[in-house]
Amino acid sequence: MKSLVLIVAILVGSHVAVADPKLEAEAMFRQGRELMAAGKLTEACAAFASSQKLDPAPTTMLNLGACREKNNQLATAWGVFVETERQLRPLTDDSSKQLLAVATGKIAKLELRLSKLTITVPAGSVVADLEVRRDGELVAASAYNFALPIDGGTYKIVVHATGRADWFTSVTVKPEHDAQEVRIPMLVPLTVATKPVPVPKRRAPTSSGRSHTASLVLGAGAIVLAGGAVGFELWGNSTIDKANAAAKDPAMHGQVNSLWHSANTKRYTAEAMAAGAIGCAGAAIVLYLRGGSDESPAQVAGRTHVEPIVASDVVGFSIAGSL
Repeated sequence: MKSLVLIVAILVGSHVAVADPKLEAEAMFRQGRELMAAGKLTEACAAFASSQKLDPAPTTMLNLGACREKNNQLATAWGVFVETERQLRPLTDDSSKQLLAVATGKIAKLELRLSKLTITVPAGSVVADLEVRRDGELVAASAYNFALPIDGGTYKIVVHATGRADWFTSVTVKPEHDAQEVRIPMLVPLTVATKPVPVPKRRAPTSSGRSHTASLVLGAGAIVLAGGAVGFELWGNSTIDKANAAAKDPAMHGQVNSLWHSANTKRYTAEAMAAGAIGCAGAAIVLYLRGGSDESPAQVAGRTHVEPIVASDVVGFSIAGSL
């Protein structure tokens, strides 16, 4: 029974087709040509790269380079042609010489169009275990400080070193005729970068330590307003006396109405200032009994507004604010 199973397995296995890498490479190469003719450059370049990996050939390399060039990957195309030239240079047959001439011509033309990026690492920025990565790819230390060809695009530069805070930036390079530089600074040690900033402690307010500034300011305002009220009241009474005297003198009858109007205005102003004084005094007492305020005089003054009122029949002050 075991021998029968073995024979069946052998018979089945004999029908399994083994793929030929050269045939697959040829199929990928032809697909690459068709895709490039159709303008599907990304897919075409991928097909040529797969073909080259399966069965390396100078003609495939030249087509791959041409595809990269059309796709505006000038630095990558230049690198492909340089590698093709390196492989063809030792060969002496006529076909290889023709392909070498094509690669050399492409290299010369592309070198005039290349964009370049310089990653500058000054001597003062060199530390142990320094790593510079461009879009996640490690940049060799031997490439520091050199203007090297690069395809157009935006690249993220990340710098890392043991015991130091990472540094990163982005740089945008045009597809051709551009030159950019990224200068790497000295990385900050983590002990400095992560050192907490001391925050001053705020004292908890106590009933005995709180300031009575607000209540004192309001109290002073009440006294000022009260004094003003008394002054306007006396001024008004004096004007009334003048009006009474004018009423008794026939030569001054024309001034009586004006004097009475002025006297009333002054008395109204005195009443308004007296009301304001009472309001300020009441607010001062409330604040004092509540334990005072931590606000400064400037803060209290900023929330209290005193404006003069001048009209045809009113003269006084408007007091507004919040506690």
